[in-house]
Amino acid sequence: MRFRWKYLEALGGILTFFGTLAILPGCPYFILFAYGPCDLSSSEGQTGLVVATTGAVLILVGEAARRKKPNAKPPLGDNPL
Repeated sequence: MRFRWKYLEALGGILTFFGTLAILPGCPYFILFAYGPCDLSSSEGQTGLVVATTGAVLILVGEAARRKKPNAKPPLGDNPL
């Protein structure tokens, strides 16, 4: 059975979503600007940041692996000798 990379990307999207929800109480403008007055000193904020970063990395890895094409073998009649 072949591994479907879309499952890895879906898991990354879910982790990113829930990580962002955990960050929002400490950083109210995180979704719009991703900077500003943030207080991630709470364990929720730190955990949310780690979970969101892990989710984003899973999305990137899944996307890169899904786009990677196997080396195609040339047809038998096109072998230049």
